[in-house]
Amino acid sequence: MNSPKSIYRILIVEDNQSMREGLQASLNKEGYTVAIAKDGQEGWNQIENSYWNLVITDIKMPGIDGLTLLKKIKSISSGTNIILITAFATVDIAVDAMKEGAEDFITKPFALAELRAKVAAVYEHWQARQKPEHGQPELPVLIGNSPAIQHVRQVIVKVAASDCPVLITGESGVGKELAARLIHHSGKRSNGPFLAVNCGALTETILESELFGHEKGAFTGAHKMHAGKFEQSHGGTLFLDEIGDMSAGLQVKLLRVLQTKQFQRVGGEKFITSDFRLICATNQDLAQKINDGSFRADLFYRINVIPLLIPPLRERPTDIPLLIDYLLKVRAAKIGRKAPHVEPGVLERLRAYSWPGNVRELENFIERALVFIEENTFSETLFNFSDLPDRPAGDRSTGDLTMQVGQVEREMIVKAMRDQHGVKQRAAAQLKIKAGTLYYKLEKYGIRTEEYE
Repeated sequence: MNSPKSIYRILIVEDNQSMREGLQASLNKEGYTVAIAKDGQEGWNQIENSYWNLVITDIKMPGIDGLTLLKKIKSISSGTNIILITAFATVDIAVDAMKEGAEDFITKPFALAELRAKVAAVYEHWQARQKPEHGQPELPVLIGNSPAIQHVRQVIVKVAASDCPVLITGESGVGKELAARLIHHSGKRSNGPFLAVNCGALTETILESELFGHEKGAFTGAHKMHAGKFEQSHGGTLFLDEIGDMSAGLQVKLLRVLQTKQFQRVGGEKFITSDFRLICATNQDLAQKINDGSFRADLFYRINVIPLLIPPLRERPTDIPLLIDYLLKVRAAKIGRKAPHVEPGVLERLRAYSWPGNVRELENFIERALVFIEENTFSETLFNFSDLPDRPAGDRSTGDLTMQVGQVEREMIVKAMRDQHGVKQRAAAQLKIKAGTLYYKLEKYGIRTEEYE
């Protein structure tokens, strides 16, 4: 199995052959992916054609020297770290170079162990930046114990071990990016980057530049070379959200990248190879978009190798109390207060609401409520239900047909269960449905015994 360090890419630029090959062998043994260049120009060629996490370069070299290389690298890839190799006579120059963005320097002669320690420090700092910010969960968390969410978890575990493209579908706010992050963190690329791009939030030109990168002067405003997300996600996962909004022209280009594993920057001529896993998401019906000619069928088959549907919150009401409890604890800790207790009446009102914005809406509601409610208990007398950003599910004066039908169905099931004193077989007969269907719908709508006894 590959070392977690194997996704960390190091380029050594050194004109002394024995030194560069010795450094390469030493760092290879540590598990890193290491390439070498015999001078500054060769190093720059490799930097232009691929993304590097760390560049180790000698300062004094013919042609492009280390300081010039440093400035060129920082002009196109501020995230690439640089360690300079210097002689004692140029230590002051190296110190000044750190002000220009160098991460560290090492003076000749040096022991290989000293360089390995410096590289390890840079790598550990890079690893720390891949983790969530302080106060956030160490890994993404999928809250809920409904059959639907248990199924989602099972699929995530199965697909995480592979590199197959995944297409996540579901309404806005259900947690499609969360599922994508779980797949990434559960798989062999977990130590690599996870990069997300919203295809619906950018114009076609900007999205193309964001994905493919661009060369200096490729278009007006392209003042320097830019490495795109295809390059930056090497060794990790690229998540394309709202893939259904991608233009027809970009769909063709994305398909070509998936077929050849190569691409060119905008305005560039060289082909670049990057190893990333692709996960896409959409809240649209791509089959319908294929029928109306706005989405390519061949691209759909490429990205839909493994489909994953995230159900809306209204179809899994038993998860709502668990989500509320989790969100209260996380959000309360974030603002430095104790998580309040939720009275049963309040919880029932929140369970009954349709949450058209799904988990995102619930999260925003909890965060807002914590700001305005000072007491340690969410009571019905203190809780302002007008804060709900939409109507309760019981108000069917407006809203979409699916939610209204669902609420009517729930009410009919509760009435039948009351009429038949909780005997499910007789309630199913009254509703003219199979008993198995009734069991499913009782779970789907979160209907509890006390509602019909």
